[in-house]
Amino acid sequence: MDLFFFNGPLDPDERESSILRKIEMVEKGYPGIIFKDPYDGVASELGKIPGSESRLDVEPWLLPAPPKSMSFMLTVENFVAFIDSNGCLDYARKVRELVEDALPRIPVMLGVDHSLTGGSVEALSSEFGGESLRLIVFDSHFDFILPSIRCGLIQYDLDTNPETKFSPTDPFISNRPDSYNADSFLYYLLDEVPHENIFIVGVSDYPPKVAQEIDDYRVRRYVEFYKGLEESGIHIITKEMIQRDIGVIREVLSKTPLPYTYVSIDVDVCSNTSIKGARFLDYYGIDHSDLYGLAASIKKSLAASSLVGLDFMEFDIYAAGSDQYGRMDRTYQIVAETMKRLLW
Repeated sequence: MDLFFFNGPLDPDERESSILRKIEMVEKGYPGIIFKDPYDGVASELGKIPGSESRLDVEPWLLPAPPKSMSFMLTVENFVAFIDSNGCLDYARKVRELVEDALPRIPVMLGVDHSLTGGSVEALSSEFGGESLRLIVFDSHFDFILPSIRCGLIQYDLDTNPETKFSPTDPFISNRPDSYNADSFLYYLLDEVPHENIFIVGVSDYPPKVAQEIDDYRVRRYVEFYKGLEESGIHIITKEMIQRDIGVIREVLSKTPLPYTYVSIDVDVCSNTSIKGARFLDYYGIDHSDLYGLAASIKKSLAASSLVGLDFMEFDIYAAGSDQYGRMDRTYQIVAETMKRLLW
């Protein structure tokens, strides 16, 4: 297996808490941070990268650990402007070029912003035909949600929840363009890969029954959009389905009539249960032992379907591999082990 490993260290997290943490760590010189780049963290667990290597060139202020000289750029306004101007799409296109140049080697990306996955998938669907490609995405979140829909949910929360975490004076939670970003990139791949070829595994944000009963146009739009995509053929495998009967899910993933397979793993699929090193920890994900079992089932299917690409995304370097309440976080170890189970 001829592998091409590359680093995708794009981290345009616009959340104020994330930005303030970066500023603090920049000023202190990143004390206690074992790896300033998640690629290095996984590489340390593998011992040796079993293939050729490359790196996506990212502007210094957009790195997970920016240099001190870039502190002036670390503002909510700048990150929002980057996302709203489709900066993530620009970088996804650079990933596409990297992958196209590396073919026929199999790309393996380790990075941060999940939107970069879109570049790999576009390159491979162009090469092999989207109709022949099975796309398996492990993620606690359903990354098809357009910003206008997300902003509607936030406005509903502001209107109805006395304990909302959002501020009505925040100018960045309304009237956002429908940009390509980590929350929406899969929506923009629907013209590349047929709906029925897409599997989203480990989802924790499936609209609950109470949301489906709310008579508000903003919530209704979200629910109808989400369930409409499911009804269009996208396979949504929720965390609860895995916990209820993982054997059924393993059987589904262990076979496919499609000749090619791409696997993308957002590390938050195991958030809080097995790892803390993910950017988003808003859900309790599946256990890493379940991830290993599902990976083994996909590996079984690769006897008939060629693996054409793999990635692991959404690392948080400030928590991955660190001491978490007296226990060492195992994000890098779990990713390395999952990779081994898929590749060898």
